[in-house]
This record gives sequence, C-alpha cells and structure tokens, in this order.
Amino acid sequence: MRKLLSRLAYALNDLLPGAKRLVPKSAARFLLLNVVGVQKSYPDVSRKVLEQEILPDIAKRYARVLFVGTGSYTYWYERLFRRGQFTTIESNPAHAVWGSDDNIVAPVQELGRHRPTGSFDCVVLNGIFGFGVKEPDEMRLVAAVLHDALQPNGYLVLGWNDDMQEDPDKLGTFDGLFRHCAPRRTFAGETHVYDFYLRQ
Repeated sequence: MRKLLSRLAYALNDLLPGAKRLVPKSAARFLLLNVVGVQKSYPDVSRKVLEQEILPDIAKRYARVLFVGTGSYTYWYERLFRRGQFTTIESNPAHAVWGSDDNIVAPVQELGRHRPTGSFDCVVLNGIFGFGVKEPDEMRLVAAVLHDALQPNGYLVLGWNDDMQEDPDKLGTFDGLFRHCAPRRTFAGETHVYDFYLRQ
C-alpha cells in the first residue's frame, strides 16, 4: 500500500509540480511520514549522539545556528531550538519541506548570497563532505564560505564518513580558517566521525 501511495505522490508531483506549494508544510510532512512512509530516523549511535548530545548542547550555548542539509529524519531538530535560533540550508528544493521555518534553498557554497558575513555563531555540517561535496577544492571552498558565515570564534561541527573520503584535516581543508577545539569522536562499528572546530 505504501509503495502505491509513494508512486502516486511522485506521479502527482510530476503532473502538477507547483501543487505541493499549496499544501502547508505540517500537512505535507504528516503525509510523507505517516502515509508515504519516508524514513523517520537512523539507528546509528553517531546519529543518536548528534540528536541527544551535540544539538541540545548547541541549543543552550549558541543564539544563531545553521544546519546544512535537510531530510525526513532532520525535520524535528528545529524543536530543540528557540524560535528564530535555527536556520537550515538545503540545495534540493524538494527537501524544503524538511527545513526549518528559516530555510534557505541553495547549495551551501552560495550561502553568502543569502546571509551576510558573520550571520551565525554555530554551523553543523553533517554528512555533506563525501556525499554532496567530494573534491578537496570544493571542500576547501565550503570551509571558506562557513568561515565567512561565522562570527569570530564561531563553532563548527563537522560530521563525515572515513570510508567515503580522505580525512579533511590531512587534506588541509580547514588550515588557516579553523582550529580544533575538542577531541574527534568516533564510534565502534561505524565509519562516521565528528570533528569540532572554532573559527580563526
């Protein structure tokens, strides 16, 4: 039944691509999560650490937070933050339904077109390197964009998978832009890694 509903939703989207803009975000989320059956969560320990430790700590310490990338499993993250504290950026317009009330539809590389320098005091970049951004030069560009977007001493959380790419530190991705401020976190049986930086 869910497969049929999912196919129907995609067919309707193809026939009437603008129609989904008429559906309130809360209703679209409900339908996607409870009728179509999109993925609601990840069982990984690293994801639980992000959701139960890292993001709640950020919500207490930082006033203007940018979360890069959205998905059906991230839509509720906004609830951890006060109104106006949490911004998302996502390059895929179809994923805007999972973004925050303050969602930017653009690649992270174009963030400077949408927000002035120093707009944030924290950025969470999780799962972008290795998936959407793969080449070292492009990673360095993203690092520079985030450097500009952050206040001095702004906090950057980087989540990446060591089976999908080289270590960003060994590539010099953040050299001269950020410095480590906490030990790297790894997880037994997982390839996901968290690194923590402060803007220089």
